[in-house]
Amino acid sequence: MKQGYLMIASGKEYVKQACLCAMSIKATQEIKNVSIVTLDEVPKKYKKLFDKIIDIPWIVDGDDTYYLTEQRWKAFHVSPYDETVVLDTDMIFLDDVSRWWKILNDFDVFLTTKVFTYRNQPVTSDFYRKAFIENKLPNLYCAFHFFKKNDKALNYYYKLEQICNNHNDYYKKFVTKSRPQVTNAKGKTFILSSMDVNHAIATLHGDFEQLSHDAIYFTHMKSKVQNVKDIGEKWTDTIPYYMTDDLKLKIGNYNQHGVFHYTEKSFCDSVIKKYEGKVL
Repeated sequence: MKQGYLMIASGKEYVKQACLCAMSIKATQEIKNVSIVTLDEVPKKYKKLFDKIIDIPWIVDGDDTYYLTEQRWKAFHVSPYDETVVLDTDMIFLDDVSRWWKILNDFDVFLTTKVFTYRNQPVTSDFYRKAFIENKLPNLYCAFHFFKKNDKALNYYYKLEQICNNHNDYYKKFVTKSRPQVTNAKGKTFILSSMDVNHAIATLHGDFEQLSHDAIYFTHMKSKVQNVKDIGEKWTDTIPYYMTDDLKLKIGNYNQHGVFHYTEKSFCDSVIKKYEGKVL
């Protein structure tokens, strides 16, 4: 299989989201190949959606990174495709974007740098991106990224593996400001591993003339980038939305198109039955 989409899903909710994404690919795309990488059970009714259901490899006893970003560097090594688009699970396709594969053919590795609000405005807020701006890292999004199975991409993923597995050391060098971190109940602070940040650092070590293209983008529904007054942490609690029986989506008064990164679990729960009725 030459071209296809790949998702890594750790946990039942993420498997469910991946199944929704796969149904949206089957419903809209000319190139419909899609595979899932998971150690969780894929419900029987969804299994036929996937070309391959692949185990997450190289899990060792006592590995506490199963649900963390450290697993996602493995995408290159497990993909069954010659050319792969890696997706976050919480995305759906609303229109055919198969024309993008022709653009992607010019890249060894591609990462998205252009995202829009639901009102089709370029995202300009740095609310979630301070680590990139303040540390002068490439402001990129790996929720939709691409690689070819070649040596140049392999070397990139080797570097990404090193960063994911040693993120504390890399972040101390490359993310000295606005470092993502969390404090546990005992008051101990940990540096969080962000896959977007990991990719940004990896690009600094790669020999690439170009890593993105303005024609490829997605709608990003994180609430604080929408430029909506008094919006809550979850956009679904503030902005009304409706999906028709023929899978057309409207957010507020705006029709949605292309690739839609919905971010909220409740959205998946509210539309998945419509996709099942159309695709299964």
